[in-house]
Amino acid sequence: MKTKNFNLLNKCFMFFIFLPIFCMGQKQGNIWYFGDHAGLDFNNVSPVALTNGETYSPDGTKVEGTAVISDSSGSLLFYTNGMKIWNKNQQVMPNGDNLLGDFSSTQSALIVPQPNSSRYFYVFTTDCFQNNLQNGFRYSVVDICLNNGMGDVIPNQKNIKLIDTVSEKLTAVRHANGMDYWIIVHKYYSDAFYSYHLSAAGIVDTVISHIGSRHPNIATNQTPDEAIGELKASPNGNKIAIVTGNSAPYAIAEYFNFDKNTGLLSNWVNLQTNTALQQQYYYGVCFSPDNSKLYITSIININDVYQFDLNAGGGNADSVSASITNIATNNYYYYYGLQLGTDGKIYLARSNTQYLSAINNPNNTGANCNFQDSAIYLNGEICGYGLPNFIDSYDYANTIFKCQEVDVTEENLNEKISISPNPCASQTIIHTDKVFNDAILDVYNSLGQQVKQIKNIFGSTIILYRDNLLNGVYFIRLTQNNKVITTNKLIIMDN
Repeated sequence: MKTKNFNLLNKCFMFFIFLPIFCMGQKQGNIWYFGDHAGLDFNNVSPVALTNGETYSPDGTKVEGTAVISDSSGSLLFYTNGMKIWNKNQQVMPNGDNLLGDFSSTQSALIVPQPNSSRYFYVFTTDCFQNNLQNGFRYSVVDICLNNGMGDVIPNQKNIKLIDTVSEKLTAVRHANGMDYWIIVHKYYSDAFYSYHLSAAGIVDTVISHIGSRHPNIATNQTPDEAIGELKASPNGNKIAIVTGNSAPYAIAEYFNFDKNTGLLSNWVNLQTNTALQQQYYYGVCFSPDNSKLYITSIININDVYQFDLNAGGGNADSVSASITNIATNNYYYYYGLQLGTDGKIYLARSNTQYLSAINNPNNTGANCNFQDSAIYLNGEICGYGLPNFIDSYDYANTIFKCQEVDVTEENLNEKISISPNPCASQTIIHTDKVFNDAILDVYNSLGQQVKQIKNIFGSTIILYRDNLLNGVYFIRLTQNNKVITTNKLIIMDN
């Protein structure tokens, strides 16, 4: 009996040891496109430079944000610079132009698969400070089965605004329920983080955390740089770090705890208490794969890369701040964006050069992290300020999807479907003038959890009974033949 218990404990121990490696082993982040036609392929033992990408640097402006998505085999699906979306054949999708992000935004875009789907993808975008952030935070939905399987943006799901004037920061964390995502941005000229809950029914909730420094306004600083700088989550999703590109004394370098269940941030740690950082100007931030180290790039005068040990003093804020270690200094070129690769290394955008730098062992302390300056040759292409934006830890839900039809069209019967009464107390009736044929109705609560499902729906009327559902806001999703017919909000309230 003792041997059996030991073996079981041993297996559990090994499972938890290899869980982070499993998350990092997913291949949805294996293709990168960035800079001026630069790229990398991580589907090999070592990353191989790609030169067939379409990201570009117009008029000498440095490319900052891009985003890429592959399937679970590592095959490219599409990518974007926040303004255009290119398919796997390096062609702009027919409806994939004129997105309202900007390639000069630090994190101009992020691609997130719709939960419970390998076909639909949300492309989130942020505007840049040169445009006064006027286009705000938006999303467009790509159906990868449109355009003969090359993908396209669903026409009525393009440039949907969620909030105006966010800074150039954008990241995502898997929800505690294991299915959904939190999409996180920072409101400009405020202390507010906005966490958007993306479920199979779409954006179902918004959580606001007022915490940390109030980001200054251009009028305060006379420079527009406070909007730039990266926002990243730790691979386990338990921490969020943020930096800004302000000139001293307005620079910001902070991290927080993140609750994957509620979307709230807490436990603000200000790294600016360290005098070595008080005169800096930041751009990149990234956590190590084991969540124990935090790296920040500074781009004022002499370019520096700093490491912080988040476990120093048991995680005490003063001890973490005091653990600062300069792992690289350069006065010939600048290190800007940081990005954790699927190989467990952290890569650095070495601006206006044909190389990337790398932190080869980012879990290790100090010089043992093995910083390498000219780590990856880009085969003649040029790196800009940033590297592609991915869901931190590469915890993607999408797999390999083969479209069963050619030129599959999106069903959109929202205008022809009625839900009455809404709000309802005991039951509601969903009616359409089109006959359902083996449709499925899913009901989700405000946390994105499925609380009810009705299968094998035929006819033109569905009676949805409340049963044991509590008062509150719910979201319904009606599908037929793997096509989304409608998503709607339903309110349940006692009379």
